[in-house]
Amino acid sequence: MPKKKLSDMVFQRIGPPDNKLNIGVEDLSNVLVRRLGLKRKESKAQHDKLLMEFLKFRKDNIPLSIEKISQILAVSQSQTYEELRKWRTLGLVEFVKMPSGNDFIKGYMITAPTVNRLIDRVESSAKGFMRKTRRIAKDFDDLLMLEVARSNRPEKTEELEPEEPEVEPENKEQEQPSQT
Repeated sequence: MPKKKLSDMVFQRIGPPDNKLNIGVEDLSNVLVRRLGLKRKESKAQHDKLLMEFLKFRKDNIPLSIEKISQILAVSQSQTYEELRKWRTLGLVEFVKMPSGNDFIKGYMITAPTVNRLIDRVESSAKGFMRKTRRIAKDFDDLLMLEVARSNRPEKTEELEPEEPEVEPENKEQEQPSQT
């Protein structure tokens, strides 16, 4: 399984519109994809519709082909791969091959049956990323403190304590019998 790159997680503080009297599924799906960083900037990619389609097809256990995803997002297929990378980074979507008679259906499926389960996956990914970051930070702090401690320690200089030359073991043995 390829290693996930979590370096491009971008969470945004966006809430449901408070100027609407009745908030619908479309509004909430738009807020969810924006908060998770799936739609980071204004583009014509419709991630909120893709989320709803993924959930519908998940119930039927049918993977979505890249062509279908491209139609839902209303972008080119090459752009679709870039948009899907954001979903895969968070562990929300995976590529699957499902047997269908003598052939296989290849496509992408959402990894959980509900949005709450998806959020659990995102939370788990983020916590794992932060745990690893914390370990790196601890190593950094340890090395920094060690370096500071070494730099504050007074160094031995020749003026303070002149060192005596060491006597080699062979010379010691020869000197000892002659002294007796």
